[in-house]
Amino acid sequence: MATRRRFYPNSRAARAAWHANWAGKLPSIAGKYGINGAVLAEVAADDAWMQYWTAFRNEADAQSQALTRYYNTVGGDDPNEAPPAPVLWQLPATSPPPEVPPGVEDRVYKIADQILGDMDYAAADGELVGIETAPGTQAPMQPGDPVSPDSTFVTLADFAIQATFRLKGNSGVRFQYRYKGGPWLPAGTLLGSPGSFTVAPQVAGVAEQIELRAIFLRGNVEVGVYSAAKTAFIAP
Repeated sequence: MATRRRFYPNSRAARAAWHANWAGKLPSIAGKYGINGAVLAEVAADDAWMQYWTAFRNEADAQSQALTRYYNTVGGDDPNEAPPAPVLWQLPATSPPPEVPPGVEDRVYKIADQILGDMDYAAADGELVGIETAPGTQAPMQPGDPVSPDSTFVTLADFAIQATFRLKGNSGVRFQYRYKGGPWLPAGTLLGSPGSFTVAPQVAGVAEQIELRAIFLRGNVEVGVYSAAKTAFIAP
Protein backbone atom coordinates (compact mmCIF):
# COMPACT_ATOMS: atom_id res chain seq x y z
CA MET A 1 0.00 0.00 0.00
CA ALA A 2 1.37 3.41 -0.97
CA THR A 3 2.22 6.05 1.63
CA ARG A 4 -0.02 9.09 1.18
CA ARG A 5 1.87 12.08 -0.18
CA ARG A 6 1.28 15.54 1.24
CA PHE A 7 -0.21 16.85 -1.98
CA TYR A 8 -3.02 14.26 -1.95
CA PRO A 9 -6.02 15.45 0.11
CA ASN A 10 -7.42 13.51 3.05
CA SER A 11 -11.02 14.73 2.96
CA ARG A 12 -13.52 13.26 0.53
CA ALA A 13 -14.66 16.60 -0.91
CA ALA A 14 -11.12 17.93 -1.32
CA ARG A 15 -10.04 14.72 -3.02
CA ALA A 16 -12.84 14.93 -5.59
CA ALA A 17 -11.91 18.53 -6.36
CA TRP A 18 -8.23 17.56 -6.63
CA HIS A 19 -9.02 14.80 -9.14
CA ALA A 20 -11.11 17.18 -11.26
CA ASN A 21 -8.12 19.53 -11.54
CA TRP A 22 -5.68 16.63 -12.09
CA ALA A 23 -7.72 15.19 -14.96
CA GLY A 24 -8.39 18.60 -16.47
CA LYS A 25 -4.83 19.97 -16.38
CA LEU A 26 -2.64 16.88 -16.82
CA PRO A 27 -3.14 16.68 -20.63
CA SER A 28 -1.51 20.11 -21.04
CA ILE A 29 1.85 18.84 -19.68
CA ALA A 30 1.56 15.18 -20.71
CA GLY A 31 3.80 15.49 -23.75
CA LYS A 32 6.63 17.07 -21.77
CA TYR A 33 6.70 14.21 -19.26
CA GLY A 34 6.06 11.28 -21.59
CA ILE A 35 2.52 10.55 -20.37
CA ASN A 36 0.68 8.75 -23.17
CA GLY A 37 -2.95 8.71 -24.22
CA ALA A 38 -3.71 5.42 -22.47
CA VAL A 39 -2.59 6.86 -19.13
CA LEU A 40 -4.64 10.01 -19.70
CA ALA A 41 -7.69 7.85 -20.43
CA GLU A 42 -7.13 6.06 -17.09
CA VAL A 43 -6.85 9.43 -15.32
CA ALA A 44 -10.15 10.58 -16.88
CA ALA A 45 -11.87 7.32 -15.92
CA ASP A 46 -10.55 7.56 -12.35
CA ASP A 47 -11.85 11.14 -12.12
CA ALA A 48 -15.31 10.14 -13.37
CA TRP A 49 -15.40 7.35 -10.78
CA MET A 50 -14.24 9.70 -8.01
CA GLN A 51 -16.83 12.39 -8.82
CA TYR A 52 -19.78 10.00 -8.99
CA TRP A 53 -18.98 7.85 -5.98
CA THR A 54 -17.92 10.77 -3.77
CA ALA A 55 -21.32 12.40 -4.39
CA PHE A 56 -23.02 9.02 -3.89
CA ARG A 57 -21.28 8.38 -0.60
CA ASN A 58 -21.95 11.89 0.70
CA GLU A 59 -25.66 11.46 -0.08
CA ALA A 60 -25.72 7.96 1.39
CA ASP A 61 -24.11 9.21 4.60
CA ALA A 62 -26.67 12.01 4.93
CA GLN A 63 -29.56 9.61 4.34
CA SER A 64 -28.06 7.10 6.74
CA GLN A 65 -28.07 9.74 9.48
CA ALA A 66 -31.74 10.48 8.77
CA LEU A 67 -32.53 6.76 8.89
CA THR A 68 -30.75 6.43 12.23
CA ARG A 69 -32.76 9.33 13.71
CA TYR A 70 -36.01 7.84 12.36
CA TYR A 71 -35.26 4.36 13.68
CA ASN A 72 -34.11 5.50 17.12
CA THR A 73 -37.09 7.86 17.55
CA VAL A 74 -39.85 5.51 16.46
CA GLY A 75 -38.24 2.44 18.01
CA GLY A 76 -37.29 4.24 21.21
CA ASP A 77 -38.88 4.48 24.66
CA ASP A 78 -40.20 8.09 24.59
CA PRO A 79 -43.82 8.29 23.38
CA ASN A 80 -43.70 12.09 23.63
CA GLU A 81 -40.87 12.41 21.11
CA ALA A 82 -41.79 14.53 18.09
CA PRO A 83 -42.44 12.36 15.02
CA PRO A 84 -39.36 12.21 12.82
CA ALA A 85 -39.29 13.12 9.17
CA PRO A 86 -40.09 10.15 6.94
CA VAL A 87 -37.16 8.36 5.36
CA LEU A 88 -36.94 8.75 1.60
CA TRP A 89 -34.01 6.61 0.53
CA GLN A 90 -32.93 7.62 -2.96
CA LEU A 91 -30.02 6.78 -5.21
CA PRO A 92 -28.41 9.31 -7.57
CA ALA A 93 -30.48 9.87 -10.70
CA THR A 94 -27.51 9.46 -13.05
CA SER A 95 -26.00 6.11 -13.98
CA PRO A 96 -22.60 5.24 -12.49
CA PRO A 97 -19.52 5.54 -14.70
CA PRO A 98 -17.63 2.42 -15.87
CA GLU A 99 -15.83 0.56 -13.11
CA VAL A 100 -12.12 1.20 -12.64
CA PRO A 101 -9.65 -1.23 -11.02
CA PRO A 102 -8.59 -0.75 -7.39
CA GLY A 103 -5.68 1.61 -6.78
CA VAL A 104 -6.79 5.08 -7.90
CA GLU A 105 -4.47 6.72 -5.36
CA ASP A 106 -1.54 4.48 -6.29
CA ARG A 107 -1.98 5.35 -9.97
CA VAL A 108 -1.80 9.05 -9.07
CA TYR A 109 1.49 8.52 -7.22
CA LYS A 110 3.09 6.64 -10.11
CA ILE A 111 2.31 9.46 -12.53
CA ALA A 112 3.39 12.09 -10.00
CA ASP A 113 6.70 10.28 -9.46
CA GLN A 114 7.27 10.22 -13.22
CA ILE A 115 6.72 13.97 -13.39
CA LEU A 116 8.67 14.88 -10.24
CA GLY A 117 11.61 12.70 -11.25
CA ASP A 118 11.97 14.21 -14.72
CA MET A 119 15.20 16.13 -15.30
CA ASP A 120 13.17 18.99 -16.81
CA TYR A 121 10.58 19.13 -14.01
CA ALA A 122 9.30 22.64 -13.33
CA ALA A 123 7.54 23.61 -10.11
CA ALA A 124 4.98 25.55 -12.16
CA ASP A 125 3.92 22.28 -13.80
CA GLY A 126 3.53 20.66 -10.39
CA GLU A 127 1.44 23.56 -9.17
CA LEU A 128 -0.76 23.32 -12.26
CA VAL A 129 -1.71 19.69 -11.67
CA GLY A 130 -1.67 19.83 -7.87
CA ILE A 131 1.44 17.88 -6.90
CA GLU A 132 3.27 20.85 -5.41
CA THR A 133 2.03 21.44 -1.87
CA ALA A 134 1.92 25.23 -2.21
CA PRO A 135 2.50 27.66 -5.07
CA GLY A 136 6.24 27.98 -5.62
CA THR A 137 7.19 26.15 -2.43
CA GLN A 138 7.31 22.76 -0.80
CA ALA A 139 5.57 21.77 2.41
CA PRO A 140 7.51 22.56 5.58
CA MET A 141 8.67 19.63 7.63
CA GLN A 142 5.98 18.57 10.06
CA PRO A 143 6.40 17.65 13.75
CA GLY A 144 7.69 14.10 13.92
CA ASP A 145 9.05 14.13 10.36
CA PRO A 146 12.57 12.78 9.96
CA VAL A 147 14.88 15.66 9.10
CA SER A 148 17.09 13.43 6.96
CA PRO A 149 16.85 9.97 5.37
CA ASP A 150 18.07 6.93 7.29
CA SER A 151 19.62 4.92 4.47
CA THR A 152 21.45 1.60 4.40
CA PHE A 153 23.93 0.73 1.67
CA VAL A 154 25.02 -2.56 0.07
CA THR A 155 27.98 -2.98 -2.28
CA LEU A 156 27.03 -4.32 -5.72
CA ALA A 157 29.16 -5.38 -8.69
CA ASP A 158 30.58 -2.87 -11.18
CA PHE A 159 31.06 -0.16 -8.53
CA ALA A 160 27.34 0.14 -7.86
CA ILE A 161 25.72 0.87 -4.49
CA GLN A 162 22.23 -0.27 -3.50
CA ALA A 163 20.43 2.15 -1.17
CA THR A 164 17.44 1.26 0.98
CA PHE A 165 15.41 3.98 2.67
CA ARG A 166 11.89 5.22 3.48
CA LEU A 167 10.47 8.24 1.67
CA LYS A 168 8.15 9.25 4.55
CA GLY A 169 5.84 11.09 2.16
CA ASN A 170 8.62 12.82 0.21
CA SER A 171 9.20 12.68 -3.55
CA GLY A 172 12.67 11.18 -3.50
CA VAL A 173 16.12 11.07 -1.95
CA ARG A 174 19.25 12.73 -3.33
CA PHE A 175 22.62 11.13 -2.58
CA GLN A 176 26.15 12.53 -2.50
CA TYR A 177 29.48 10.75 -2.13
CA ARG A 178 33.04 11.72 -1.39
CA TYR A 179 36.40 10.04 -1.53
CA LYS A 180 38.55 10.15 1.59
CA GLY A 181 39.29 13.79 2.34
CA GLY A 182 37.57 15.01 -0.83
CA PRO A 183 34.57 17.26 -1.56
CA TRP A 184 30.98 16.03 -1.75
CA LEU A 185 29.91 15.05 -5.27
CA PRO A 186 26.49 14.10 -6.72
CA ALA A 187 25.79 10.36 -6.70
CA GLY A 188 22.20 10.25 -7.94
CA THR A 189 18.53 10.69 -7.08
CA LEU A 190 16.21 7.79 -6.27
CA LEU A 191 12.41 7.95 -6.23
CA GLY A 192 11.84 4.50 -4.75
CA SER A 193 13.52 1.99 -2.46
CA PRO A 194 15.59 -0.03 -2.92
CA GLY A 195 17.47 1.67 -5.74
CA SER A 196 21.02 1.83 -6.98
CA PHE A 197 23.59 4.20 -8.43
CA THR A 198 27.20 3.89 -9.58
CA VAL A 199 30.26 5.66 -8.20
CA ALA A 200 33.41 5.60 -10.32
CA PRO A 201 36.60 4.71 -8.43
CA GLN A 202 39.54 7.10 -8.36
CA VAL A 203 41.74 4.39 -9.85
CA ALA A 204 40.04 2.41 -12.60
CA GLY A 205 39.16 -1.11 -11.54
CA VAL A 206 40.30 -0.69 -7.92
CA ALA A 207 37.93 -1.08 -4.97
CA GLU A 208 37.90 1.65 -2.36
CA GLN A 209 36.07 3.08 0.62
CA ILE A 210 33.81 6.11 0.18
CA GLU A 211 31.36 8.09 2.29
CA LEU A 212 27.71 8.69 1.42
CA ARG A 213 25.04 11.08 2.67
CA ALA A 214 21.46 11.83 1.60
CA ILE A 215 18.68 14.42 1.78
CA PHE A 216 14.93 14.29 1.11
CA LEU A 217 13.37 15.88 -1.98
CA ARG A 218 9.89 17.28 -2.53
CA GLY A 219 9.64 17.91 -6.21
CA ASN A 220 13.19 19.02 -7.06
CA VAL A 221 13.57 20.97 -3.80
CA GLU A 222 15.76 19.66 -0.97
CA VAL A 223 14.03 19.55 2.43
CA GLY A 224 15.47 18.93 5.85
CA VAL A 225 19.22 18.46 6.17
CA TYR A 226 21.76 16.01 4.81
CA SER A 227 22.17 12.84 6.83
CA ALA A 228 25.35 12.03 8.70
CA ALA A 229 27.98 10.48 6.49
CA LYS A 230 28.04 6.68 6.28
CA THR A 231 30.90 4.52 5.06
CA ALA A 232 30.43 2.28 2.03
CA PHE A 233 32.61 0.32 -0.36
CA ILE A 234 32.69 0.27 -4.15
CA ALA A 235 34.14 -2.72 -5.93
CA PRO A 236 34.50 -4.24 -9.41
